[in-house]
Amino acid sequence: MGVSNDKETMARCAGFSILVFLLSINEISTARVCNSSIESQQSRIGILISPIISDSISQEIEIHWNNVNLQPSEKIVLAEENNNLGSPTISIVYNVTSNGPSGIEQTGIPSTFTPNSSLLFEQQCSKYKVAVLTVEGNLKDINCLKTQPTWMKQRKHILGPLRISQIFLPGTHDSASYAQRNDGGNIISRFAITQDIDILGQLIHGARYLDIRVGHYPSTDEIWWTNHGAFYRSVSLKTVIDQVKQFLENTEEIVIFDLHEFPIGFDNITIHRKLVSYLEDQFRDYILTNNYGWSVTMNDVWSSGKRLIIGYENTQIVQEHASMWPCVQHQWGNVRTIEDLYKHLNSIENNDSENRVRPRSAMAELTPNAIDVISNRLGNLRDMAHRVNANVTNWYSTVWQYTANIVAVDFARSTDIVETAIKSNENRHLHCRY
Repeated sequence: MGVSNDKETMARCAGFSILVFLLSINEISTARVCNSSIESQQSRIGILISPIISDSISQEIEIHWNNVNLQPSEKIVLAEENNNLGSPTISIVYNVTSNGPSGIEQTGIPSTFTPNSSLLFEQQCSKYKVAVLTVEGNLKDINCLKTQPTWMKQRKHILGPLRISQIFLPGTHDSASYAQRNDGGNIISRFAITQDIDILGQLIHGARYLDIRVGHYPSTDEIWWTNHGAFYRSVSLKTVIDQVKQFLENTEEIVIFDLHEFPIGFDNITIHRKLVSYLEDQFRDYILTNNYGWSVTMNDVWSSGKRLIIGYENTQIVQEHASMWPCVQHQWGNVRTIEDLYKHLNSIENNDSENRVRPRSAMAELTPNAIDVISNRLGNLRDMAHRVNANVTNWYSTVWQYTANIVAVDFARSTDIVETAIKSNENRHLHCRY
């Protein structure tokens, strides 16, 4: 379960007063890293998918906006595009009631589940658009909820000379603990499910860092499974591997497949060796060997023809097998309030070393303990993500856009972390020197 011993999960703020205050006391943090200015801070409107599932509505559409300077009589709207007999029309289906420069608003409009069979390996927009409506009734600053299957390759000229530790990479926490539909009401699933789309969907939507936990079940047909702690077995590791391979075969993106924690069935080093042998067999055409080292540039990775880096949280295994890399450093806060989460993330971002080579992942979740779970004081993981994710997006699009490395989140589509990372990498190209 998502308790503090496993270092997991949670929370998103109901309002943005905390954000405004914290930004005001931390404005100088970006100036120490890059030649930035207030103009380079990200200003964007976007669409999020709520992680909340209820009897009345399943994962509604939310509108968020960040540092938007609305002119008098302008407002933010949600528009729906319909293709009637080959003639597309756009109709406004929701008007945002707030006029502040940053915020998030629930629309009550349910999102539509899109199966992988309908996802392409090229950018796609959903039928819903968010836009600023002018006093004349024109739509401007239009954006949509989009997939980003090739965002790295499209920015090869920006990312190519850099190390992975110098790039802002969006990631998912406990990536294989997903449920694409209602995951039921039992307490284990309520505190085990961390994503609402499968691995292929996460990659197509833009995640490039996968946080994988593996269990060993020798008495089952598939002996390798993905886990969230010892109590929750999710999907077979083969399912995850096949989806990663499908993504790599259809794109030129670079993926980090990071194995952290082996919560069940790993009693000795022999079991680890068997898992590595299985991974090497399954991924033989894709693995970049660890002799390149974490100082490798993205151009070096692309030139190698191997675009999968497998991190492994066992030093002996890494020393024995060239296929396994030292895992990404997880930076857990183990905190239970949004204020403490900010303090934790602020500390790791401001104390980051420019000379660091090994990538690090800011784990942008709160961590409930056993009492929190039993008492339901903080709600389930969906509730927690719903409270925290908008704040995480805003923090990383402003005060930490120049310092972030990997940021791993729960229910990634309820953040705008992919678009935030893309824009941050572009801003670094303009405002930073390495």
